[in-house]
Amino acid sequence: MPHVQPVITRASTSLADARTRVLQLYRTWQKGVPKYMIDYHLCMPQSVVRAKIREEFEKNRFVSDPRAIDVLLLKGRMEYEETYNVWKQYSHVLRYFDSNEGPAEPTGFVDRFIEGRA
Repeated sequence: MPHVQPVITRASTSLADARTRVLQLYRTWQKGVPKYMIDYHLCMPQSVVRAKIREEFEKNRFVSDPRAIDVLLLKGRMEYEETYNVWKQYSHVLRYFDSNEGPAEPTGFVDRFIEGRA
């Protein structure tokens, strides 16, 4: 049974320290890609999975508050642990690759009216 070593939660002392910890988490995620492919039977190239991991990290690229970065690190580490230990279901992992992530386009008259386009 896979097991991830626990990491002691601590506050970053500076932005440089936070950046180092983020890069360490990013590398840990990337190193686990072959395992995720096997455990979750993902039918996609590894490059797609790696690109999605990078995209998730890029979403928070411009966060500059060390306390906010620490919270994001904690959440990222929890996600990693759940994924690595196969505590997530197949559908939870595939949700990251859903191409319909944005809000749905209004299709009916009422939807367009509420949005102000009718």
